[in-house]
Amino acid sequence: MTSVAVIGGGISGLSAAYYLSKAPHLVNKVVLLEGSSRLGGWLQSTRTEEGAIFEHGPRSLRVAGEPGANILGMADDLGLTDQILPVLPSHEGAKNRFIYAGGKLHKLPSNFRGLFRRYELFANQSPALMGLREPFVKGRQEEGDESVHSFFCRRLGKQFTDNAIDPMVRGIYGGDCRQLSVQALFPSIQQAERRKGSITRGLLFGPKKKESPLKVDSELLKKARQERWALWSLKDGLEALSNSLQEYLMKSGVELLTDRRVETLEFDTTNQVVQVNTLDEQLQVNHVISAVPSQCLSQMFAGNHPILSENLSVNPSATIGLVNLEFSGSVLPSEGFGYLVPSGQPERILGAVFDSSIFPQHNRPNSATTRLTVMMGGTWFCEQFGDPNEVDTSLLLDVALETMSRHLNITSSPLRSFTTIQKDCIPQYTLGHTDRLEQMESYIAEKRLPLSLVGCSYRGVGVNDCVLDARKAVTNLLKTHERD
Repeated sequence: MTSVAVIGGGISGLSAAYYLSKAPHLVNKVVLLEGSSRLGGWLQSTRTEEGAIFEHGPRSLRVAGEPGANILGMADDLGLTDQILPVLPSHEGAKNRFIYAGGKLHKLPSNFRGLFRRYELFANQSPALMGLREPFVKGRQEEGDESVHSFFCRRLGKQFTDNAIDPMVRGIYGGDCRQLSVQALFPSIQQAERRKGSITRGLLFGPKKKESPLKVDSELLKKARQERWALWSLKDGLEALSNSLQEYLMKSGVELLTDRRVETLEFDTTNQVVQVNTLDEQLQVNHVISAVPSQCLSQMFAGNHPILSENLSVNPSATIGLVNLEFSGSVLPSEGFGYLVPSGQPERILGAVFDSSIFPQHNRPNSATTRLTVMMGGTWFCEQFGDPNEVDTSLLLDVALETMSRHLNITSSPLRSFTTIQKDCIPQYTLGHTDRLEQMESYIAEKRLPLSLVGCSYRGVGVNDCVLDARKAVTNLLKTHERD
């Protein structure tokens, strides 16, 4: 293998090119093709002339687990250590999270003692009591996938599911937990029940997690663990991460091509060659890493590989409307990460993030202000606002301001606002997603297609998930090439 084309210039594609550039002895040419005029995908940050930072996509990254460790290693390697803004678990912006239901904010448990308190949100029950009952709930007898809503209703009850799990899924995926796969969204929890008949018993007494072969030796990671970071961002916003990746790739000799929409892919499995066709040119490489949404990739087969194409096209994607607001002074009723709204509430928003509480370093440097982001739409976007290609963004702004007035008693006019519609930005892992993914991977292996699938369409929608997925795909590709 001497050449690889990466299709898609979001964080997944940039990460795949980054890891490929680390193996010049195996890959002597890497080309990245992006259909739009910019790289970075959903990582979009704006700095105003007053010095405030606004995020129009992801706004913070977690430290926990293998994905968190891996991306910190990348940040360290890119020289971003001095740019990092860490958030400790004791910080109000990390520990205080709320649910809006019944016309008011409800604070969720933020420490161990809080688990033993009774909450109106959960029918005056304590989360600890619900957890103690869970091991005695009979396990599911049927095989196959199950919706997130059905699973948690069985294990922890409808009240908890509707007021905790449902809004969490809306906040992360912009989706309806009644339609999404528990096997894809919560694999460890679902496997725990399958192993031991209970989430609690499965997590406590199940097999120990295998150590990952992917090692992260990073001083930044050591510091994060010593200081117990919960979240982090960058001084110039998270788009600085994709900008740093671009700079690194250009210095490493990776060819970055924008406005290069790939129309079709033609595979020659005998010679292990792929012809990548854009509107104006053809490129021949030995392998393709696709980092575009699965439905876009499906269209590139031009009628070939129908099994692969059909599985790629199943999952829909959610459109998110984001309204960034900036107000003079301190106007939040409480410091915290923000709040989410259950789907059963008569509201037109998914929730709101208290940006200035989490990262006050992104506020205007010379005056006291409050920044927050209102999220809306998701699976319900068309139902609530109409066609995202035709909706007037002023409607979203009006809904955001009216809702903040009712929910948070913020009645002043904003100093500044940004309204963004991120169309089809979050894939929805519907029932059967994991089985379809396995079928696709088996098909690619059986047909010996020189193709790897990465990105948020497959194994996680978070930035950390996408970066780690890209690393694993490149690692597997290089190992295969070394064996051959």
